[in-house]
Amino acid sequence: MGFIPSPGLPWIAGLSLLPFFLQFLGLGLEGVLGQGLCGSALGVSELEAVKYGLVSEYYLYGQLFLALLALKVTYALVLMALRLMYPEKDPPFAPLVWKVGVGLSLVLLLLFLATRTLPLPFSTPLGPALLSPAPLDPLSVMMVLPEPFLLGLYLRFRP
Repeated sequence: MGFIPSPGLPWIAGLSLLPFFLQFLGLGLEGVLGQGLCGSALGVSELEAVKYGLVSEYYLYGQLFLALLALKVTYALVLMALRLMYPEKDPPFAPLVWKVGVGLSLVLLLLFLATRTLPLPFSTPLGPALLSPAPLDPLSVMMVLPEPFLLGLYLRFRP
């Protein structure tokens, strides 16, 4: 079947980029849609957040999602570059590229489900604590909704 054929590449790249761009809606439409997966991690540096007491218990998880979204964007750009580098044949490491894409999507989906349903561990000056699950807002759901479709595309275009 080959390394993500041309009809599947735009869909996979687009669905991989979509959550990153949707996160920016949380900056402007926070009151309507919520803060998204990254929550309070955007807009305030960690130093400022600690200095002014703005760190919420979900700040660390927001940073984790922000790093994951950055990895997904990087993956999508690498995928497009690989298609330009290998226009007629599969790269020799096509199965590894496929596994990275599936892994990123699964991690995002599972981390979303875990942070929205399970108590979250958090370090406090008195020791570890368990916090209530992160709030479920419409923007977070919109950001994770493409992942099952993306996993289906990965299965369809498996090298």
